[in-house]
Amino acid sequence: MANLSKSIHRDVGAGKKPRAFSSFDDLLNALIENGVVASKEELIEKQQGLLSALLFEWYIQGQIACVFAQMLAGTRKEDWQSIVFKEPVEAEELEERLVQSADSLEALQLIFVGDGTPEQAVELIRMLCQHPSWSCHEMPWMKNEQADSIPVGLRWHRPDSNYVSWVLGIAPFEPMPFTRRFVGAPFIALVFRPSPPNHDRAPKRVEGGLEASHLAHMNDGLGSDDEKRARTKDKTIYHKQTLLGDELRSHARAMVTFAFPAHCRESLGSILTPLPQD
Repeated sequence: MANLSKSIHRDVGAGKKPRAFSSFDDLLNALIENGVVASKEELIEKQQGLLSALLFEWYIQGQIACVFAQMLAGTRKEDWQSIVFKEPVEAEELEERLVQSADSLEALQLIFVGDGTPEQAVELIRMLCQHPSWSCHEMPWMKNEQADSIPVGLRWHRPDSNYVSWVLGIAPFEPMPFTRRFVGAPFIALVFRPSPPNHDRAPKRVEGGLEASHLAHMNDGLGSDDEKRARTKDKTIYHKQTLLGDELRSHARAMVTFAFPAHCRESLGSILTPLPQD
């Protein structure tokens, strides 16, 4: 993308040059300068489909830390389906789309246009959990970590299946971890694998008696090149640790969708349930 600024800077260690990434406004301004849209209002009201392209561009820059995600966003977009919702959606309507896509997609990306606040994310969860396929759990803290926040795991259980999809959240608010925080984004995004897990790509994990299906089960395009796969995994771990700095690792795990401010507990209410035991 031409004329692209990177106004988000992250220290990555003494003596090292800070890493730079684009905010949503940086990406938007590049679209405006290149004549693609005239304003943010035009983007959201008339060309909201471009929000998917901006999110892919954000992945490619590496703030998400996952090297696999960078590769997939750059070369294998056909494996991801993106759906943008500008208007409120009903849980039952969304469920029909998810079931239809479950056998054919490596990953599904749902973008919900809004103000990108914790309150929008809470209302989104409350809407989803009206359907029995969805659940929301308070996740346990890692050893030696605790804070005035709530790590939340959102799950989708395909009806009559033996697996549950772990959902990754992208949002601009704090205390979302840096690697999931798309600064200035006028939306909340949910990214997950609706199809069954592939244990040839990631180890088997079980949650509440159901096998976990998550983004590590996506086809990485590396075929039988296990050496490159191992190197890519090592790079991902390194970049994640570096970019998180002194932030809580509990917030940045694959099992966690959102890290909410503590005041959201009341709004989540009875929807927030303990993590099912195996």
